[in-house]
Amino acid sequence: MKKGLLLISVLAILSSCDVTYVEAPFDPRDNFLGRFEAEEYSETFDQLSYYNLRIVKDSDAYSNSIYIRNFYAVDIEIFGEVVGNRITIPRQIIGGYIVEGTGRRENGDIYLTYSVEDTFSRGNITDFCNTVLYRR
Repeated sequence: MKKGLLLISVLAILSSCDVTYVEAPFDPRDNFLGRFEAEEYSETFDQLSYYNLRIVKDSDAYSNSIYIRNFYAVDIEIFGEVVGNRITIPRQIIGGYIVEGTGRRENGDIYLTYSVEDTFSRGNITDFCNTVLYRR
């Protein structure tokens, strides 16, 4: 009889427990994060370059900003804004370079189209680039 009451009380306690599942909100920036191998084609100089870069996100959970480190293989960090599968690189002056462009994510790869103006060079030539980022 005592075993029966113990069994019924244990079952009553277990059946009264509710399981609550909390789903973390999806951050579209997570699709862009990581280390990448860049294959950059310069339309201005008709030249192909290869280098590594890294994309990290802003620490503010309410931000849509990401940071691209070693951009253009000149060890500068630029920022971009993510909306869905798109990146916008607003016009910015970083380390003597004026940068702006756009990008998108397709099948795990990231495609960027941007311009870079080197303010240190003679004539301030603007380099127009198309780059594919492959995840390492």
